[in-house]
Amino acid sequence: MSEEFAVDRFDYAHNLDKAGTYHKHRSPFWPPSSSYEISCLNFAEHTPDFGPDFLRSLTVLKSAVEAEWQKVKEIGIPARRRFNDPQPIADAMRAVGAHLPGEDDRRAVTLRAAAVQDGYNDETLRQLATLEEEFTVVSGQISTWYGKEVKGLPTAFACRRDASGQALVERALEDRGEVEGYLRGLHADLRLGDVPAFGATHLFHMAGEGNLHPKHIAYFLPEDEGVKYSPFKKTFYFGNTHRALLKNISAPLAARYVDTTTKFNPSDKLFDAIPVLGVLSHELGHCVHRPATDYKGLNAADRWASVVLQEVAADVFGIVILADVWAPKFGLAPADVIAYYLAECLRYVDRGLGHFPDSDGMLLQLSYFVQLGALFLDEENGPRLTGDSEAVLAGLRSLARVLADTLLADRADAAVSVHRNFGPAADAPLRALVAELRRLPARSVEYTQEHIHTTDGSAA
Repeated sequence: MSEEFAVDRFDYAHNLDKAGTYHKHRSPFWPPSSSYEISCLNFAEHTPDFGPDFLRSLTVLKSAVEAEWQKVKEIGIPARRRFNDPQPIADAMRAVGAHLPGEDDRRAVTLRAAAVQDGYNDETLRQLATLEEEFTVVSGQISTWYGKEVKGLPTAFACRRDASGQALVERALEDRGEVEGYLRGLHADLRLGDVPAFGATHLFHMAGEGNLHPKHIAYFLPEDEGVKYSPFKKTFYFGNTHRALLKNISAPLAARYVDTTTKFNPSDKLFDAIPVLGVLSHELGHCVHRPATDYKGLNAADRWASVVLQEVAADVFGIVILADVWAPKFGLAPADVIAYYLAECLRYVDRGLGHFPDSDGMLLQLSYFVQLGALFLDEENGPRLTGDSEAVLAGLRSLARVLADTLLADRADAAVSVHRNFGPAADAPLRALVAELRRLPARSVEYTQEHIHTTDGSAA
């Protein structure tokens, strides 16, 4: 077995040294591993019934994007994150869009197909921001995992609005002042910036880089397409993907390695609203700042630590907003929010260290709680993380204030110290847990798209 496929996904120093260098990696599995445990998510139930020609058009789009993916691996990415051969992809998008029943849906696909050919401009982005889409089709050089490849790679996806999830989103965002007041209570200097639009959806088609492993639960457009600092932003959240990950990865890990006030069971109705609100609150967490917040100094000092800590801040501020502000509004128990959060911490850590900034960030948070005393790692009866949900929530509030006084205060040296003292390099507090996860195969979800067929009759 070559070194590339014999990587220990928890060898932090080795993996960090190679982060961002996997641009020639062709295996569908990343990080490189000798074995994976796979669960399946069938897209058939979420695919709209627009007839066989619609399904064939999706297959043509899939083939065009995957041909472009192969070409990128051979000759690289053109300037400005454009496709080498955009015409077949743009034509395939228009063919898919022709079957969509809504005028706004068809208009959005037409605009995005033109952007595939000619690139985005402010007018295109402005128009897209005004459209109310029921069905969305996107193709582009979309960002993959930061530790794998810092540039985007060819991806296409199609999703449909999740009405119940979107209702939760709209209700949560009704009172911005409630969140702003809570943040000032944590730290008088905290502010909430502009929050991008958020679309709760179910995914029904994925092709190219996004169809590999592990799976993304959201894309942030147009930023993930390489358009930075656009005022017209929207998050597309894939609720069915997230549910599959929670059921098949997060929940089993939590059952095995967490013992707190509440058990996480994603099939229980108590947890129905928490995943979409959890991802939405994470988005709000990314918008929390102080007037002095500027990551340039930290980026120059340690770019990886900067990305890790920004993800930590989004996690921490997001979960305290959900547990302390939104939970009472939605009749949720804060202990259930913490159960969900800890299960997700384990899912991210299980992906490995030094490969994903958000995984390193989740380990940092768990390490902080253990060092603070909010959680205890029981090595004799486990290893298991044990503790009280309220203590974990108090630990989150504590970490939020630490981040406000370091990361968000533009104190690069202090932020680097937080990363050094609690991140993967300081492995002692969670060493037994990481050693246990190392023994298990990596886990992922495979998209089943057997209901879509190629034009020659074979399954896609």
